[in-house]
Amino acid sequence: MGIAAIGITFNSAGFFLLKRGESLNEKVLSWHLLEDLLGWIAILVGGVIMYFSEFYLIDPIMTIALTAFILYNVSKNLKEAIHILLQGVPKHINLEAAKLDIGAIKGVVGMHDIHVWSLEGETDIFTAHVVLDDETLKNQPEATKQVIRETLLKHHLEHSTIELESQRQCTGNVCEESRA
Repeated sequence: MGIAAIGITFNSAGFFLLKRGESLNEKVLSWHLLEDLLGWIAILVGGVIMYFSEFYLIDPIMTIALTAFILYNVSKNLKEAIHILLQGVPKHINLEAAKLDIGAIKGVVGMHDIHVWSLEGETDIFTAHVVLDDETLKNQPEATKQVIRETLLKHHLEHSTIELESQRQCTGNVCEESRA
């Protein structure tokens, strides 16, 4: 019971320091510390119950309950981790709204090869080929690229790689549509 009290103290401190984390790594580590904390609490409570009442079934009951809690939370975190590993569009990103806002920028004719993903659940990345009209591509390519980056920041897309293309030399369906 004394070791359980020490485990509760240290795991509580770690859990409360990390529980405000935003990245998937911080969330998973916070949950791990919470699971350890609950395990130490179960050991302490189980030890007290067994010491005073000799009700030894409390140990497997608490073990099964803690295991069920851990498996439930692992499945939640695993789903989010798989989404990040498969480079899915983050849930908080409205890609259609971002595409509409970029399409409304003066000189932008279209876009293709658009990819949005997150590195670790915190930093969102955008890559795309942006088709510009000839005048904008000739006279203001960097200024237009900067306006696109500022627009992306409004949609929480912090890191972007933008390839500018002309209507005549781009590839993809959007180019065929813009030439018609």
